[in-house]
Amino acid sequence: MEIIDIGETRRFTKLMAPEANFDEKYTFYYDETNNIRKFHIKDYDFNAAFTENFVLGGVVHEGDAPNVQSLIDSLGLQATVNEIKLKHLAKGGFLECLKSEKLNLFMSFVKDSSLDIHYSTLNILYWSIIDIVDSAIANSEASQKLGIEFANKLKDDLYKLSRIEIDSVKSLFQKFEYPNIKRNSVLLFIEELSHLFDPYLDDMDFHFGLESLRQILKQSKKSGTLPFVMDGEDFILINDFSQFYLRPTYLFKNSTHIFDNEDTIEKEFQKYKIVDGEVEIKNYSFVDSKTNRLIQLSDILVGLIGKLSGYINTSAKESIYTDCSSLNSVQRQNLGLLLKLIDDSHDKNIGFLHATDSHEEMSKIEVIRACMKRASFGNR
Repeated sequence: MEIIDIGETRRFTKLMAPEANFDEKYTFYYDETNNIRKFHIKDYDFNAAFTENFVLGGVVHEGDAPNVQSLIDSLGLQATVNEIKLKHLAKGGFLECLKSEKLNLFMSFVKDSSLDIHYSTLNILYWSIIDIVDSAIANSEASQKLGIEFANKLKDDLYKLSRIEIDSVKSLFQKFEYPNIKRNSVLLFIEELSHLFDPYLDDMDFHFGLESLRQILKQSKKSGTLPFVMDGEDFILINDFSQFYLRPTYLFKNSTHIFDNEDTIEKEFQKYKIVDGEVEIKNYSFVDSKTNRLIQLSDILVGLIGKLSGYINTSAKESIYTDCSSLNSVQRQNLGLLLKLIDDSHDKNIGFLHATDSHEEMSKIEVIRACMKRASFGNR
């Protein structure tokens, strides 16, 4: 059993997010969506679609759990439905889901209740490539002094390039058994990766990030190492998602965490003993979602956030603005409610919301907000 002492990790996270309150006592309920178990390269392709984020989250409250029976009754579901899921309220893609009156009832209830929402969302392609940037920066003392914003800019531009050149990236990963590049292949990997940059270096949207990364990678060529994409498993980009389940349990160590049954994750948890100094932390449990209405509500929430991520990741900003300008009244109201739930939870505790994603994708939420604000102004 591996011992995880959370003290240093919590101190670092609280330093990075000083506005978050990780010490309060909450009760978190979890479900997940887009859990592909493992993300890897096989025959020059990914084993799963990379355009929908893995999302873990749900609802959270302080004190006693609210009674949600009035919501259940209002949904008017068939008596045979003993476990409520998003599919019982809304179907289709994100925009289609927003047409649902039942979804409106759900989000209105959560907004007016003592519940807040929480989630951790992971862009699996972004997560799979950022170690290239971290490896390059690790070989450059000058780059290390430029801070996290500089690193994030490089990661964002590499992600944007990877989306455009995704077939070339897949081939590169296959050829070099990424993320387990062998020492005698580091030089050639850097050369072939940098070659993908060439057509974009004169583009102002890419120039700073890609040119900076290209220059830093030259130092890695001299050292012959890319430390975070070596000495791993061939082709395995993400081995499992257990660390994203563990993260909230040790950050919110004083809280209670109730997960939907997930055998593989529960087995992973059994490999670790979480301690804070000499005190063992065991603040989580796994339960059958059929017996817990708040986990069922969590399924609805994370399912919707997952569909939002898929929509954002596959839509240009111009298309998003056009779509949002064309919403009917129910869609607009539901989208407004979703943004309200996100904003209220952010205001309650910024630690409730966690995203590992590119700025390129996350900035599209601001496009939605701008469109909603304009529509609201126009309806006055």
